[in-house]
Amino acid sequence: MGKPTDGQITLRRRVICPHCWESFAPEDILWVSQHPDLLGDERLGPEAQQRFLPTRFDLQCRALDARGMACHELACPFCHLPVPRAFLESEAFFLSVLGSPTCGKTYFLASLTWRLRTFLPTRFALSFTDADPILNDRLHRYESQQFLNPNPDALVLLEKTETSGDLYHSVRYGELTTYYLKPFLFLVQPTEGHVNASRAALASRILCIYDNAGESFLPGADTAMTPVTRHLARSGAIYFLFDPTQDVRFRRACAGKSQDPQMVPRTWLLPRESFIRQETILNEATQRIRRYTGMAQTARHDKPLFIIVTKYDAWQALLPELPNPWAQMPNSNLYAIRWDLIQKVSQQLRGLLMELSPEIVGLAESFASQVVYLPISATGCAPEVDPEKQTQGFRPRNLRPIWVEVPLVYLMSRWMKGLVYYCQSKPSSSGSAGGIGAPATRSAGSSTHPN
Repeated sequence: MGKPTDGQITLRRRVICPHCWESFAPEDILWVSQHPDLLGDERLGPEAQQRFLPTRFDLQCRALDARGMACHELACPFCHLPVPRAFLESEAFFLSVLGSPTCGKTYFLASLTWRLRTFLPTRFALSFTDADPILNDRLHRYESQQFLNPNPDALVLLEKTETSGDLYHSVRYGELTTYYLKPFLFLVQPTEGHVNASRAALASRILCIYDNAGESFLPGADTAMTPVTRHLARSGAIYFLFDPTQDVRFRRACAGKSQDPQMVPRTWLLPRESFIRQETILNEATQRIRRYTGMAQTARHDKPLFIIVTKYDAWQALLPELPNPWAQMPNSNLYAIRWDLIQKVSQQLRGLLMELSPEIVGLAESFASQVVYLPISATGCAPEVDPEKQTQGFRPRNLRPIWVEVPLVYLMSRWMKGLVYYCQSKPSSSGSAGGIGAPATRSAGSSTHPN
């Protein structure tokens, strides 16, 4: 992909569909008809607008459908599902989020995306916007319930990710109906003040996040009709959420050190909990990646695997106090992420897991060559029980997420070039930043630049 000039749109050589994960050339993309009479699509059914490969365009380069109406939406030539225009211009980064039922994925994603919307523009001069507001509607609701709730004392319980329903698209291939998981799609791009603001077309990314129900990783759950976890083969990183409150060894270690109701010793299950052992979810995911990518059983995956230990507020007594992972850039309002502190916390948490849940560490490190261990709390507080409904929830007034954005900002700094500044240690007063692709500008004891 060449460097674009002012006013010129440069297309990527290949596009990957965020729904079916097929790769195709930009010129093969389909357009969605606009005229209301042009209903009936072979893949999506009689109520869907027809998809077509255009032969006519207007002066604004918009395709004209069979009734002469200008069209605006694009679709994959394989599954016919909508593809945001940004996929033709920016590189896509696929991120798979998985974990056992009730491990906190929904709360994690809602807190993460809200923090990134408000945190990236002010700290890193990056915009974090919806690439497809319709697909992201579920996250919008969750963010509003937690962080924009007009009743801050309401007891909020977010919906569990299900294995069926409106979280999935149905696509017909002849007599076979296939169900695809709907992704969450975001556009990340440099803004004014960022060193790469003038090269936003090169540095921008489409972030595609997949949130599978824990049950999707039970053996036999992924089939030709429900290939809902095959995004794993395309993923640039895997987030495995490990929930210590579901581990009896963590609960025993927290005895007398935590007042969180999820951590008290018990022989019963909290609402919505299950008996699924968490390492079986991770093991099934690793086996599917090997099958989908053709990896040998003894090979190690070359993409990063993050072991994200959730509900940190409930077990924080077991780990040293978390440091501030950000360092302000010299002579700037922008910040860098401190790799030295992230790596230190990762080693500390790895040691704790080796002591209490060594099977997770052993499985992770036998599968991936790069494993990062990070603690987070999506809420920063313990759940409360609704005495009438006998359900647990969180009051918006009490939400104080802890480190929830750190895993993704760290991921961006190391594996998404040109977006996030990083430093190996706290920058000195004379430190400065290099541009995209430039070597780090070094000062005494520091190295800071956008990776």
